[in-house]
Amino acid sequence: MEIVEANNYPRLTSRLLALSESDDYEEAKLEWRITGRVWRDTAYGATHELVVNHPSGHPGACLCGHPIVYHFEIENTVTDVKEIVGSTCINNWMVLRHMNEVLKIPKHTITEEKIEEWKKMTVEGLIRNAFWDSEEGEDFKDTFEELKDLDLRINVRVTGKTYFDEKVAEQRPVTVIRKTSKGTYGATDYQMASIVWRWNHPDNPRNQQTTRGWPNDRLQNDLALFDALIDNYLPKVQEEDEYVESRQKFLAELSLKNADRLREEFTNTSENETFMEACNYFGFPIWKATDGNSMWEKSFLSDMRRKFIRGGEPTETQANKLITILYREEIAATDKQKKFLRDLEYDGDVEKISKANASKMIDQLLREKGRK
Repeated sequence: MEIVEANNYPRLTSRLLALSESDDYEEAKLEWRITGRVWRDTAYGATHELVVNHPSGHPGACLCGHPIVYHFEIENTVTDVKEIVGSTCINNWMVLRHMNEVLKIPKHTITEEKIEEWKKMTVEGLIRNAFWDSEEGEDFKDTFEELKDLDLRINVRVTGKTYFDEKVAEQRPVTVIRKTSKGTYGATDYQMASIVWRWNHPDNPRNQQTTRGWPNDRLQNDLALFDALIDNYLPKVQEEDEYVESRQKFLAELSLKNADRLREEFTNTSENETFMEACNYFGFPIWKATDGNSMWEKSFLSDMRRKFIRGGEPTETQANKLITILYREEIAATDKQKKFLRDLEYDGDVEKISKANASKMIDQLLREKGRK
């Protein structure tokens, strides 16, 4: 079969001709074939040594002169000269010889379509293997494994909605993976798309691990930037983890108090069991209507008890109000209350007083000073 190949690479063909036995390009080009060896150049390591020490003598560049990252080896089967070209300079006639002589595919069955298909699949496969065999590939794997969990916590966006978090028994903002980047790379306003989403997230049918087998330059650059800024992210994550831990400890202690209260104040009826199960599910302590300090609070607690028994779920506003009422002894005083107490010459520790007790103490001190 005759492979029709236009001479679109004048610098390449002239240099190939100079390294060939024949002086006629149409004959000389048939002396060459690819070897199937390829290397990705890096700044150090074994792969770099192979590229630098290759007999072609032009690391980082194709025979045609263009800069390259992936170095494909070709050989002249007459002169035994080995050269390096980039992926775009792998010509069909090189592939034809490789498929016929190395892969043992009969020449008459090799069509242009098969050559193009082989080039697409094989060149991509060679590039993929070269990347993972390089130090750069090893660095990507190690860094990704180290940072993937952090990525799923940092590279997210807030939807504006909330959900009831059972772990901490309160409403929390709903976040989702950021699928597209915003802003200028490296700038303070840069919002990075999730690295996990782009690389291997199972819900992303176009993730790069599946579609190409190695990360593109943008993903590699983002991973390097994320790694460089890790010290900016860790305090925020640590603060969140410490809050969750303290909150869970508080709820566990509160649960023990509730257990004693249940034995004392509730009969074993199916209605009360339903109510207790709902309180446990939503993370609230067991309450009675009389726990309210005002008629409104008592009515509210009574209504919420009925809602729980009927299988209802508290709205965000209702959940926050329940927290305010039921945890009033544990909620710390506000900064404004603390300042007011200091101004009133309160002799206690304002940092340890609760919001509810601060309110009572302010009223008491105002009465004592005759200012109310």
